[in-house]
Parts: sequence; structure tokens; C-alpha cells
Amino acid sequence: MNDAGERRRTDDGDDTITDSDTITGDDTGRYVYCVVPRDDDAAAAFDADGVAGADLAVVSTESLSAVVHDRAEPYESDAPGEVREWLYDHQAAVEAAGEAFGTPVPFRFDTVVRGDDETIRTWLSANADALTEALADLSGRWEYRVEVEWDRDALAEALADEDEELADLNERLSDASDGTAFLLEKQYERRVSKLAAERRRRRTAELAAELERTTDQAEELGDAPQTPLTESSSAPTARFAVLADEDERDAVGDFLDTIADEDGASVRYTGPWPPYTFAPDACAPTGDDESDEPSHATTPDSHDGA
Repeated sequence: MNDAGERRRTDDGDDTITDSDTITGDDTGRYVYCVVPRDDDAAAAFDADGVAGADLAVVSTESLSAVVHDRAEPYESDAPGEVREWLYDHQAAVEAAGEAFGTPVPFRFDTVVRGDDETIRTWLSANADALTEALADLSGRWEYRVEVEWDRDALAEALADEDEELADLNERLSDASDGTAFLLEKQYERRVSKLAAERRRRRTAELAAELERTTDQAEELGDAPQTPLTESSSAPTARFAVLADEDERDAVGDFLDTIADEDGASVRYTGPWPPYTFAPDACAPTGDDESDEPSHATTPDSHDGA
């Protein structure tokens, strides 16, 4: 036994909705990783650790189960390395649940519920329709991340061969005085920046259209890193999350091969990941200390943005 408490595998599945007196106080809580379809055989065989080695439990109603461990307070640390390890632990636990039960409805790192197992059952029962619909929508599909970067120097070289204005500026530079050359170089750089931005917007739109056509869902994530596990890049980048089954995954990979053949383009395609981007926010445990709804504490996203 450790800080997470005693290991519990399954319960009796009683889906009775209890009232607020089932909440036992601020010193009792459950850290919630995800919701999965109830499967007693999978629950009995489920063997995975949670954040910081916590013992995981499967708490069930008639048709749904939540993967949890005993935890009354969110995790906090001033050590980035420790937080990073917690993020990886959370990710690994959700992935293990997905392997055991099928695609889960995942929750973010540090989703902590004030209460006990009966609180979890009450919440599962109260949200059964939304959670069941979400599981059906996600079934057999996982999240994949797509990043496309264009090397600016290679892109500038390609643009110089295509654009008449750049060719003219380049020719004028060869005979210009120092002062004039400085001004022409500035014009040249502005032109390259403008054309590169236009190229990126056009290719990003084409990429988005193809991903939407090929997969169940696609969402553009923008340029900024999504989590502290993702390093920033100065190169122009298109970033997407897609929800795909195996056939759709392969079709996306084939299309990305054509992108990778472009001048200066590099592609990262990672997954499968639990579908954090596509899990409906309405399904996440939320509430305050005065209600019988679970409370939700959030720190940086557990999902590495590919």
C-alpha cells in the first residue's frame, strides 16, 4: 500500500444515485483518469500504476467505469522534472486503460474529485447519457498529432525561383551600391516573409481540408506548443489533431508522405494517443466544494503535443 491507498479492482456495480451526504469530507477524494465502458473481465485483469506509482481502482455503475486512485488534493511541485514525471505517469495510466477497455473518455492531469467511490458512482450515473454517447463517438478511434514544418531557407530558395519580383530584386542587388543594397535586401526579406506566410496559409488550408476529408474529425492546434512537454520551434508550423481509426490513420500517413516530398518540408506524425482533444468538456468532472459534484483541478496538459 502507498499514498494512493489500498488497491481496489472492481465494485459491485451498484448504480444507485446517492445524495450529498455520501460525500465524506475534504480529506477524502479520488483522482480520475478516464471513463471506459464497464467490462468486469477487463477490470479484473487490469494491472497498471498511476501518478507516482499510485494503485489504480476501477469504480463501476451498471454500464460505465471510472479509473481512479485515492487522492484528496491536486499534485503540486516546484520541481519541473517531478511534474514532467507525473504527466508521463498520467498519460501511461490512461493509455493502459485504453488498451484494456477500449478507447476511453480521458481527463486531464490533476482531475481530483472531493468524495469517495459513491461520489464517483453518483457522477457516472448523473452523466451516463453524455458519457455513453462520448464513448460511442470515440470507439475504435484514437488521436493522432500532425506537425508540418517548413525550413525558411529552403522555402526562400524555392520562392526565389518562382517569384518574378524576387528575381528582379535579386538582379538589382548584384549591381547596387551599399546603401541601395541595404534597402533592396529589406524589400527582399519582406517579400520572402509575405510569400512564405501566404504559402503556409495555403498549404495549411489544403492540409486541413484533406485531414477533414480523410478522418472522422480534425482540429487545427496552431503554432504554439500545447504542453510543457513540447519544445517551441521558430519554423513555420502547421499543427493538427485528428481522430482516426486504423484505415483513416493509414490514409493520413500516405497523404503526409506527399507533403514531406515538398521543398523544405518536414513532417511529424505521432500516435495513437488517448483522444484528449476530442473528449467533450461537458463530460469532465466539475463543481465546487459546496455541491455534490466532483471538483476539477487542472495543471498543464498531460498530453504531449506530438
